[in-house]
Amino acid sequence: MDYLSASHIAQAIRQGSLSATDITQHYLSNIERYNSHLNAFVDVFSDRAVLQARQRDAVIKKTPDKAGPLHGVPVSVKECFLMAGTRSSVNYPPLKKHVAATTSMLVQRLERAGAVILGKTNIPTLLSDAQTFGPLYPQCNNPHDLSRTPGGSTGGGAAALAADMTSLELGSDIGGSIRNPSAFCGLYGFKPTENGHCNDGHVPPLPGSTLGWSAMNSTGPLARRAGDLALACKVLFAPDWVDQHYLPVASPATPPTSLKGLNIGVLTSLYHLNPGSDVTAALSSLQQKLEQAGATVTPVHIDPELAKKLLLCWVSLFGYFMGQTLSWPIRKLFYLRFRGALKDSSLDARAAFKRGLAMDFKAFSRCLAERQHLIGEIHRLYSPYDTVLSPTAMGPAFTHNHQHQRIALDGIDMPYIDYCFPFVALYNLTGMPVLTVPAGRNDSGLPVGLSFAAARHADDWLLAFGELLEQQGMTTPLTQTPDALQAVNA
Repeated sequence: MDYLSASHIAQAIRQGSLSATDITQHYLSNIERYNSHLNAFVDVFSDRAVLQARQRDAVIKKTPDKAGPLHGVPVSVKECFLMAGTRSSVNYPPLKKHVAATTSMLVQRLERAGAVILGKTNIPTLLSDAQTFGPLYPQCNNPHDLSRTPGGSTGGGAAALAADMTSLELGSDIGGSIRNPSAFCGLYGFKPTENGHCNDGHVPPLPGSTLGWSAMNSTGPLARRAGDLALACKVLFAPDWVDQHYLPVASPATPPTSLKGLNIGVLTSLYHLNPGSDVTAALSSLQQKLEQAGATVTPVHIDPELAKKLLLCWVSLFGYFMGQTLSWPIRKLFYLRFRGALKDSSLDARAAFKRGLAMDFKAFSRCLAERQHLIGEIHRLYSPYDTVLSPTAMGPAFTHNHQHQRIALDGIDMPYIDYCFPFVALYNLTGMPVLTVPAGRNDSGLPVGLSFAAARHADDWLLAFGELLEQQGMTTPLTQTPDALQAVNA
């Protein structure tokens, strides 16, 4: 049962060749075996999960026609999603004792589709880092190298998937929080077209508040196989006609059935920042494979001044989103926590972050207007391409770095912000869907992940494209326990 895809599990349960109880016990055994080394799960619902699994098995025996698309499939949920009777502290001390009274609509959709909820996964404080640690939960480690981070903020979910402790993870992404962990752990991750909203049961905004605004945030899945992303998205983002969310949007792009004839852009530099040799080699290799399959691959260039405006606008809106329901003293502490890393960045973003944390309505409105203009600029630039390939982070997973010091990359020390955020923040600002794929390993055995962006609402196209890449051997799905975990279990 090791490293099965969610799609395979669902099919096997429907056919009777696998029981929900057995696969749930498999994951619970792996959680017991590995979680003390990884700290991927912060809450495990063992009894509840086994009960759910037995109920799913009973349905298959008595009324199989009532089985949903994820019937009996064990999944995990990022800690920031509300689930009645469980913690959603977002690793933030003032919420240490917070227990949700309601359940996120997305978690409800998973359960209605028949999923078994194994538990909730680790996150950084207020989801605001590219690694996963904080005052309430222990540091989360990467299954490929325990001295390194699995990324953030969906770091616990990515670690759990890479260690075969779950089959799917419900994550979220406002600054690479699905994509960086996917890249660092050798997974597929999907940031849909901007879809987060204040009533979807995601924190922040802080729970209990009737106020809140959501932009640039997307909720979406992480998985070990490309096809599982599409399966999860169909469940999570079916139209909500009552509250007018996830409504279908006509797209001129027909999902591809072949790579031949596709026009693919490749973005390798942003604001004078270039990825390291591991990512560069992966980009070159994938580009060559795409061309051999009959696609046209063309370099894309974003003017540095435009890139600067894009990244600073993202910083300001990120500051506003994260700080909107925090008190002013807490917002000041939040600023101080990142001030050094922002100052060290090639693009000094301290003023933009400080402005975002303190924006009034007029400044907020101006920022939104600027964002719309920038979205139009990127749309025009990307319009000749079916999709654009780019780095995710500048290199593979880095060693734990709680003080946000510079990260070693090819003999130089790169600023923390530069290493983690430019290529991901770009697409949060534009709201475009992005697929992250496992693109191989470096000489040390660390995964390298690359990302493909497409036009807004071309989600189905991008998901189908990801399945084509996997079918043609252009990506490298994780199929066995990473060496680092095998060593600790020996």
